[in-house]
Amino acid sequence: MAFKGTHDVKSRGSRAWRQRLNVAVLQRVRSGTILVANSKTLRPGANTYKRKHNIHAKIDGVIEIKNRYISVKPPAK
Repeated sequence: MAFKGTHDVKSRGSRAWRQRLNVAVLQRVRSGTILVANSKTLRPGANTYKRKHNIHAKIDGVIEIKNRYISVKPPAK
């Protein structure tokens, strides 16, 4: 027997596991900021780290995405 609850895969089930970018390219961020929630395709690059499927910034800087890697560059002086 199928589940007869209010669970709808289109609006609730798969949406929870979608990769979410919380920042834009060339955006300034502070250390500890969550860059990507539920990262599956993007990988942590320079000055970033991954904890519990989220990618965080290690330092203050500017976001850069190249070849499926998200990294944080120090700000230009």
